[in-house]
Amino acid sequence: MRSGGREAAHRQQHRQGRGRLEGVIADQILPRLLLVHEATRRPDLGPGSFTAQEIAEFGALTVAADNLGARAFFDDMCTRGHSIETLFVHLLAPTARHLGQNWIDDSCDFLDVTIGVARLQELLMIYGAADDSPAIDPRHRVLLATAPGEQHVFGVDMLGKLMRGAGWDVTIRKAPSAREIAAAVSSDWYGVVGIALSADAGLEDMGQSITEIRRVSRNRQIAVMVGGPAFTGHPERAVQVGADSLADDASAAVILAKKLLLMQGEAH
Repeated sequence: MRSGGREAAHRQQHRQGRGRLEGVIADQILPRLLLVHEATRRPDLGPGSFTAQEIAEFGALTVAADNLGARAFFDDMCTRGHSIETLFVHLLAPTARHLGQNWIDDSCDFLDVTIGVARLQELLMIYGAADDSPAIDPRHRVLLATAPGEQHVFGVDMLGKLMRGAGWDVTIRKAPSAREIAAAVSSDWYGVVGIALSADAGLEDMGQSITEIRRVSRNRQIAVMVGGPAFTGHPERAVQVGADSLADDASAAVILAKKLLLMQGEAH
């Protein structure tokens, strides 16, 4: 019985620690991923150049006694031709996730993860334009929502921060009713609506909600993108619920939203 109690306490500690780590990543790292100087961009080698081994190596350097190794690794990747934006999105962010997974797997302790994340933040401050917010185009207005009754909200928060960094005016609704989503798009103009769904059981309700969004929206060309675990491995479900497109992850959603908005302009 005592052993069971210790195991439960250990699991609870893991959950709490993981929650703190997710908060650090969501609140302090992700908002800056796309805030980079245009002048630093160059022809890029692409995200596929980063292997799992490189991410693990970089992760180990971030928790070392000093930050010289991590800084040298980052500088070397710049020299090889990666843009700052690609390094932020496809090296720093995966490394943050790698550190978190190491902690969950008991490969490192929470202090190591905290040090590693702090080193990643330091690199963002050194190389990124963290204080330069891009100007917002009035048409770049997006409503992000979890499906009615949805309890998993971390993903929509993360996407909201990325889209703000990319110059979008973002409104977030967490677990709203279908009526509340419809009221939002009928009272304010939005270029894009993004809805996340975890459970398969919510597909029918989501489809009805999207139909109502299109019926009452102030923007008659409003685009709807969907994402979340309910669509993983089932892209046909996006068509089933009446969405315009499916975003596999937050980074893809930022690009997709821009494309959907541009397509509206072409339709005029």
